[in-house]
This record gives sequence, C-alpha cells and structure tokens, in this order.
Amino acid sequence: MLDPAELFNPEPHLESDEYPQPDGERPTLLITLGGYGDAGEAQELIGRQLSERLANHKLGTFDIDQLYDYAGQRPQIIFDRDHFTDYQKPEIALHKVTDDAGAGFFWLSGPEPALQWERMIASIEHVMDGFDIGRVLILQAVPAPTPHTRPIHVSGFASDPVLLGDRDGLPGTFQMSSPFIGLLTLRLGEHGKDVIGLAAHVPYYVAESGYPDAAIALLQQASSVSGLALPSDGSLAQSSETVNQTIEQQVTASAEAQQVVARLEQQYEQYMSHRQITPRANVPTAEEIGAEVEEFLKGLDDGDQLTD
Repeated sequence: MLDPAELFNPEPHLESDEYPQPDGERPTLLITLGGYGDAGEAQELIGRQLSERLANHKLGTFDIDQLYDYAGQRPQIIFDRDHFTDYQKPEIALHKVTDDAGAGFFWLSGPEPALQWERMIASIEHVMDGFDIGRVLILQAVPAPTPHTRPIHVSGFASDPVLLGDRDGLPGTFQMSSPFIGLLTLRLGEHGKDVIGLAAHVPYYVAESGYPDAAIALLQQASSVSGLALPSDGSLAQSSETVNQTIEQQVTASAEAQQVVARLEQQYEQYMSHRQITPRANVPTAEEIGAEVEEFLKGLDDGDQLTD
C-alpha cells in the first residue's frame, strides 16, 4: 500500500493546534460521502445546509485522482458553442465547522471513493489521530418501502452495537455489495475507533429526487447522538413543505398511487408498533417492491414525476 498520509493534502493555513475542543471533549467527525447512501439527495441537502448555515472552512482535500473513477462517474462540464468551460471537479474535502452552540466538529464530504479503499480508510484514520477525533458519525439515506405520509424512520449501525443504545438496526441478516462506509466502519472498529451510522429510510418512489424530510431527520438524529447543535430549519424546512405538497397532489390524483401508499402505511404502522426484528416473511422482497413501484407509476399521468 502507498503511504496513506500522502493521500491527504492540507490547506496552507492548517494548524492542528488551533482547533478548540469544547468542554475538553474529543471532537466528532461527521461523514456525508455520497453515492451509495444518498437517496432523496439527503447528503447533498445536508451539505448545503451545513455550508450555508454554519461557520466553516476547508482544512484540506484527499487526492481525488487516486480515488475517483472518472469514466464510471463522469464529472459535468459545459460546452459553449466552440469551447469547454466550467468543469466541475469532484472533491473529497475535510472541513472544520462550528455548530449553532459554538461547538466545533469536523466534516468529511464528497463522492464515494471508487478506488484504493484500504488506503483511504488508513488516511482517514491518520487524520483522526492528528486531530484527536473521538468518534465518527456517518449520515446516509436509503430507499425503503415506507410512505411519505409518516415520519422518516432512521435506523442505526455501529462499529460496536453497544454504541447504538436502544436505536433500531435493520431487520434480519443479509449479504450485500459493500459500500465504502461499510468497510470504513468495519476497519475503524477493528482499530478501536467508535463509529455510529444513521440511515434515513426514504420512500422508494421519491428516492431519485430531492426529499428534504430525509435530510431534516438525519440532522435531528445526528444532533441527538452527538450533542451538536445542527440546523434543520430555515430553507430546508420550507423546501420540505413544498415537496410534500407536490407529492400529495400527485398521489391524490391517482387511485392506484393511493392504494400503494395505503399499503405502505399499514406496513409502517406494523413495524413501528413492534419496533423489533420482524420475520423475513413480513419484510417486502425486492420483487414486491418493484411491483409496487410499477403500479405506483402507472397511476401517474404520462410525463409526470414526483418532485423535480
């Protein structure tokens, strides 16, 4: 493995000893790496909220050319008649942020690394040690068979299940294609680091669009877990009202869509009333979810979409 320390490029002004640690506590590293867990554009919305509402500045970036698959996820660029301009360079950046109560924390954001996962994890651990970071808090959102008419459910995962307290995990045990944050949680846990992950369950029929409720739920739960004062109001709350009104109008106009939502509401109530691991037979299969998606979409007029 190449030297993990060389993967992180600090800003010229970076001085680790300038970071104030509130109340003598070791700071938190908040992670919103997009890609696998960005249903409802939750991580993008969280990033916008943090960068616009809280004082922050960049501490450094990770060498994107070592981590990013340009051909697999091509960056955007503008072609203006006879020339190219406005190339949107991908960036995985570490920021220093101050919350609404004056407490500091670190924030790692950007696209999910496609290459050199083990080296990237070792580099993150190197940065954690350099700043004496006490724990990692990962925020993500996943599509789920849940209705938009009910509060967003947020499940948890951790390097050590004890860290979750009474927070729900996911029902059952299953094998899956690993996301970067899965390996990150595993490796940091092996090295004695505390990692807590929060996953908002986003209605699958709005997972491809911006869904502010998911970002709001994650910010509120993150505040509860970490003690940080993270803003979930303002323009994000206003966007939530607008999006929910649009969804409700589209569902109301379709009898088939109303039936799908009613079934999802029933499943949601059953799950929330038990709040425990349910038998596999009670959990909708991928085929069942796909069938409900098709039925839902059939109820919409041609060319209509849920939210823009």
